[in-house]
Amino acid sequence: MTALAIMALFGATGEIGPLRCGASLNSIAETLGPPWDIGRISQRTRWPRLFSYGHVELCVCHCRTVTMISIQARHDPIELPAPGMNVLTTYSSHMTLRAITESLNKAGCRWHTDPNDSPDRLELRTEPAGVGFVFRTGHAPEPLLEQAGLGINEHECASLPHGLPDERFGM
Repeated sequence: MTALAIMALFGATGEIGPLRCGASLNSIAETLGPPWDIGRISQRTRWPRLFSYGHVELCVCHCRTVTMISIQARHDPIELPAPGMNVLTTYSSHMTLRAITESLNKAGCRWHTDPNDSPDRLELRTEPAGVGFVFRTGHAPEPLLEQAGLGINEHECASLPHGLPDERFGM
């Protein structure tokens, strides 16, 4: 699978293999192994925290629910989980606006551009998944993908069972 195919699948479904908003970090770790702990979002509270699998960052609530997925595509190459294989695979991150929109169209995924874009930034959002693709403009002949992401505003925060050992993410 190519990086463009993974991005089109993410745009259409909001998922990359087992990575999706609303998923339990524990169940993801059972599939992909332990994530890399990036750290706290705030110095004042222990949760939420950022974790990653390659260049896919996950924001995780204290109940261990994934509330945001962000693919950092400004580095080259990037590592992404290969759907169906559950391993990190290295891909080129030089994905243009045209290549992304063609891949989304080929996947039958509707999208629209953000009317509030600035001269150095362009964003498109997919429907119905709501994945945002942010492109940097002005530095290349064609806008390049910088970041793609999806977040949820609310979720049902389940309480953690008593006596659960805390091994950074509650496994």
